[in-house]
Amino acid sequence: MEIPSRVRRDTPAAYTVPPFPSLFWPPQDSSIILYELDDMWKFTLFWTLILYGLFHLGAVGVAVLMQGGKRTSSWKYLWLVPLVYALIAGAEALIAGTLVGLMCVSRRCRSFSATGPGPPLSKQRTFRGFESRAPPTAASKNEPIQLANSPKSLAGIATRAFGLGIALTAGATATLTLLLCTTSPLWRLPFFLTALALFHFLEFWTTAAYNTRAAEISSFLLTANWPGYAVAHSVAALECLLTHLLWPTTNNNTRWTTTPLGLGLEGLSPAVTAAGLVLVVLGQAVRSMAMIHAGQSFNHQVQYQRRADHVLVTDGVYAVLRHPSYFGFFWWALGTQLVMGNVVSLVGYAVVLWKFFSGRIKHEEAYLVSFFGEGYVDYRRRVPTRIPFVP
Repeated sequence: MEIPSRVRRDTPAAYTVPPFPSLFWPPQDSSIILYELDDMWKFTLFWTLILYGLFHLGAVGVAVLMQGGKRTSSWKYLWLVPLVYALIAGAEALIAGTLVGLMCVSRRCRSFSATGPGPPLSKQRTFRGFESRAPPTAASKNEPIQLANSPKSLAGIATRAFGLGIALTAGATATLTLLLCTTSPLWRLPFFLTALALFHFLEFWTTAAYNTRAAEISSFLLTANWPGYAVAHSVAALECLLTHLLWPTTNNNTRWTTTPLGLGLEGLSPAVTAAGLVLVVLGQAVRSMAMIHAGQSFNHQVQYQRRADHVLVTDGVYAVLRHPSYFGFFWWALGTQLVMGNVVSLVGYAVVLWKFFSGRIKHEEAYLVSFFGEGYVDYRRRVPTRIPFVP
């Protein structure tokens, strides 16, 4: 059997072969699209390697400029380093998402070759229209091609991965630069950005890896509880910035100290910062472990009907924490505010999150009792949440 990447069928007379697989003037005949898909992702991979090399050469160039031919290093161009590596991370994330999408579509469309040429595409007829021409396999029934603007859009996932890649790299680079090269306490701001970017990436990654069918754009949780979620983080960042501008610390080791609202707590701040870092790492680890261990039984939304694959998980991290994902986020969020030296946001986060999780747990457990009966009642009696004042 001839594969689509080597055969054209029903090529329109007016069609001109482009100099490379076309992303900008796509043909309207389905057989030509099948012809080009294989070469398209190979072409993209080729330019990925080229761009990757150019970006790293740029980073080396920045390092040379920093030396400036002097005996001592010059930090004049230091700001270019996080910018260059932010571009690297963003480009890699975007291209990786594009490659995955193109390869998936290419492999998917191979199954159509045995049924002959397909009808032309139109507004009413897209790739979904060719599913009926594929062999009746389980994959063709359960894994449709995800088009743009759908909840599982590969384009939407790649775009968000691109943004998170930039945020994570820029935040981590700025944090390390400020910590290692200055005595400024403002490393806390890019640290907060880094923690947020890593959190949202892991939300999607753990879902995609261990509960694949539930993975979609909303799994990033970037717009969860919008706009309150965004407002809370914006207020926290603003409080941290104003605190260090209006009440600068007088301690010699300023990078580890802070003066929250000028309350004279400088002596406590290194210990508070360390405690916050521990909570951030612990909270993130527990939440990710909970999502991984629960697998298909985990969902970001409260489930009102029991699925066939929904089981009561009571071992692993669930043996010591009844709602480990909630526990993890609660203490992760409070840890970020301890690191940032925020007082107002710390109290606000604690109150809002306690109110949210206490209400959600009661609501969710009412359905869990109806799903699992006495089994869940006994589990609830034995295992605590370890969230303050939530039994």
